[in-house]
Amino acid sequence: MAVIDKIRQLIPPLSSGYHKGQAGRVCVVGGSDEYTGAPYFSSFSALKLGADMAFVVCQPTAAVAIKSYTPDLMVHPYLRRSDDTDKTSEEIINNVAKLLPRLHVMVIGPGLSRDNMMLECAKGIIAKAKEKDLPLVIDADGLYLIQNHPEIIKGYPNAILTPNVAEFKRLCEEMKINFEDNHKDKMAGLLSQAFDGVTIVQKGQYDLISNGNEVFKVDNEGGLKRCGGQGDILTGLIATFMAWGSAYHNKLWQHDNLISPSEVPMLASYAACTLTRECSRSAFKKFGRSVQTSDMINEIGPSFKKLYER
Repeated sequence: MAVIDKIRQLIPPLSSGYHKGQAGRVCVVGGSDEYTGAPYFSSFSALKLGADMAFVVCQPTAAVAIKSYTPDLMVHPYLRRSDDTDKTSEEIINNVAKLLPRLHVMVIGPGLSRDNMMLECAKGIIAKAKEKDLPLVIDADGLYLIQNHPEIIKGYPNAILTPNVAEFKRLCEEMKINFEDNHKDKMAGLLSQAFDGVTIVQKGQYDLISNGNEVFKVDNEGGLKRCGGQGDILTGLIATFMAWGSAYHNKLWQHDNLISPSEVPMLASYAACTLTRECSRSAFKKFGRSVQTSDMINEIGPSFKKLYER
């Protein structure tokens, strides 16, 4: 309950005194020829939780599809693949960097693909975001990038990695950690320590969250269908809670200032994991075996109200 009480303190009260964007500006970097659903699920989930604005940086072909899903997202067709020759990686990175002053948090990876040019751009965007001390949530092919270049995120306390079982094992191998199923509850902490304090969200039958010093376990009931895209929803929810953490420390509203910035990644991850599971449970209850990730999005508002609304 102490964790839940702290999370509720991070949530901005609704007020007619705020202006557009103050309650969260999130950007998702991803979206390619093959994958357009993942960046949509991530960015739209951020909005459905309560972020004011969500941007998507993607390939031009993906931009057409993502724009057709909803008019609520601002879609920037900046990314290019290796066989595109109209832009250099430096030009792309600099274009994306112009967005950074407008953002509270970035999500890197949903639908990114493993194309070399796309990965090189993501690497440069991460470096630019770190210069601004911008919170980063990294998933999917963003984790593939980290697996091959762990130095770009190691020691950055404003980063959250959200690996599934296979991704977690590969990260452990890269960081020279002997993965043992019988010591699962200790592994997230060990991996976080190997990354010098980066927050790890180890997804699974139950989720383990660690910053190397403490571990949160999330085991509230979820649905029984493991459809693709649920991890993308999680990244969008983490991003909004992280954005609210920034608003909290920028004193958007009056509060006692009892939560330190270093606590926010753990709290945001815990809140998002519990909420994702509740959305999954609620959607599965309605649709059973036929449930899809798009059904979960409609449960974000009611599930948030049940778990965290003041």
